[in-house]
Amino acid sequence: MMITALFVLFFGLLALGMPIAFAIGLSSLIIIFVDPTMIPYVVTSKFFAGIDSFTLLAIPFFIFAGEITTASGLTARIIRFADVLVGRFFRVGLAYVNILSSMLFAGVSGSITADSAAMGSLLIPSMKKAGYDADYAVAITATSGTIGALIPPSILMVIYGSLTNLSVGQLFLGGIVPGFIFAAVLMLVAYLVGRARGYDFRVSDIDGHSDDPYWKELLVAFRGASIALIIPLIIVGGIVGGFATPTEAGVLAVACALIAGVFFYRTLNWSKIYEAAYRSALLTAVVMAIIAFSTLFSDILTRNDFQDWLLGNIQLVSENRYIQLTLILLLLFILGLVLDVTAILIMFAAPLAAIGVTLGFDPIHYGVIIVMVSLLGACTPPVGTLLLIGCSIAQIPLSRAIGTVSWFVGAQLLVCIFLMFVPEAITWVPSLVFNR
Repeated sequence: MMITALFVLFFGLLALGMPIAFAIGLSSLIIIFVDPTMIPYVVTSKFFAGIDSFTLLAIPFFIFAGEITTASGLTARIIRFADVLVGRFFRVGLAYVNILSSMLFAGVSGSITADSAAMGSLLIPSMKKAGYDADYAVAITATSGTIGALIPPSILMVIYGSLTNLSVGQLFLGGIVPGFIFAAVLMLVAYLVGRARGYDFRVSDIDGHSDDPYWKELLVAFRGASIALIIPLIIVGGIVGGFATPTEAGVLAVACALIAGVFFYRTLNWSKIYEAAYRSALLTAVVMAIIAFSTLFSDILTRNDFQDWLLGNIQLVSENRYIQLTLILLLLFILGLVLDVTAILIMFAAPLAAIGVTLGFDPIHYGVIIVMVSLLGACTPPVGTLLLIGCSIAQIPLSRAIGTVSWFVGAQLLVCIFLMFVPEAITWVPSLVFNR
């Protein structure tokens, strides 16, 4: 009864246009004060407990590192390196540049919105100028932005690990292979859609190519983007090697980005650093507000045995654990149509993790799959953050991009279902480093 009332209140407040963090918080507060089994002081207790985590301190540092690298001009250097590497050789070269650039930038930021906004602001206009349709450019930019939550570091992996008491280092490593598979599948769909539309742009046109030999141009581009390749190695190496916690690794990422911008590229000044810090503070406040309010929501679900209720209803459909997990993934996908990915994970991570244990899935395999499917909502209307960012940059209505992005999102959903049956693709890398 209380679970039903909680969801009705929450979606009702969303329908009235209330911001998601406040809709989560207000619906939770009403239930807490109406339910006689709940004690009101749990509000302050759970609210602050939700964000009172040393691991979650990694979030503002990863956000700040991404803002610093963007302010220092590293984003353009990443795109230039990807352009020289793959842009000139393939039929839809700029589409491949877009996807590869997202992979490289993901190793610095860990934020899907920062990734999509940074890549989109430079690549969507370039793709339109080169002759690609705007909806095609938006679809690729939005879906490739999801790779940022899989290639380490990943803010969403930090959140999931913190809420479920799983190793963030193992989750980071577990996302590497799925991230590469996502990229490969997106490139395949980009090629097929591009071929169907008659694209034949084998030479990209971001800022022109020099007259130097290819090997020299590639070396110069690699040198310019080398920081983007070094930072993720420092982060993952520090965590995996036991030299740093995720939070300390975030501090290292900020330090590397600052050193690169101030001393290596010499493009950072105090004004740019201040603006990057200001933007990081705003984004961190939004994320932490969602985390704090969602902790209340999740606690109500757990106290009312939501995981048992959900699993019981799923078992009415089938006793096969893979069919049960498929139904859970479809539920997450549907929730992603109307909820932000961060809110989904925080509200449902704990109860869904308990279901995963009951079903007998490896927790790292299960957790990465949950994050992957939750991500797809960022590319689907009406609340798809990455899709909205891309449409805003391309200056096209959301309705124009829906048809095209559905091909890419559909392919990603198939990848998630495939990986559900092949846990080794996710657990293989963590098992090489950790004793599992």
